[in-house]
Amino acid sequence: MNIRPYEKKDFRYVQDICVATSKFADDDTPANRAMLCSMYCDYYLDFQPEYCYVAVDDNDVPVGYLLCVVDLDQYQECMQELYLPLVRKISGSDYFRFVAETKVCERYVRQGYTAHLYLNVLEDHRRQGLGTQLLQAAESKLKEMYVEGLYLIVGQKNDEARAFYEKLGYEDIDYLVNMVVYGKKLYTED
Repeated sequence: MNIRPYEKKDFRYVQDICVATSKFADDDTPANRAMLCSMYCDYYLDFQPEYCYVAVDDNDVPVGYLLCVVDLDQYQECMQELYLPLVRKISGSDYFRFVAETKVCERYVRQGYTAHLYLNVLEDHRRQGLGTQLLQAAESKLKEMYVEGLYLIVGQKNDEARAFYEKLGYEDIDYLVNMVVYGKKLYTED
């Protein structure tokens, strides 16, 4: 297994992992796939791929990824204009939930958590250190850029993921409905 920067050839694999690790894993319809990828992966790959990493197998096929956004203003603008209209057509409830979640996240930016990420690894490849390596690669790049901190959101009942992030120094900084927001400071001006 190897960790490397995302490349355009990985696009479909990342989408496949996004769906396979979601609540729609057993219901991979074109509509569900389009909605899920519009909310959780396509923007990152289209507009900020330099902050994305993949874990690949011996055949250079992605089995996990970390997607990160550093420019949250551009993220919110592009999501509203390009990606969320499709989500709204497919599922109004998912659209409104996602919009509310992103609005609340503006408070984390004010607290110095100026980047956010999503990390997913296929079930068969978990517990092999890939998530840790993906996080280390992203954190190293963000530190080089003097990004103060980053945050992510985990399902409140996802005990395995919560323990993973806590082990790596992420602290719970907020609670949303059925979710925990984790943050980690990378750089502070002391």
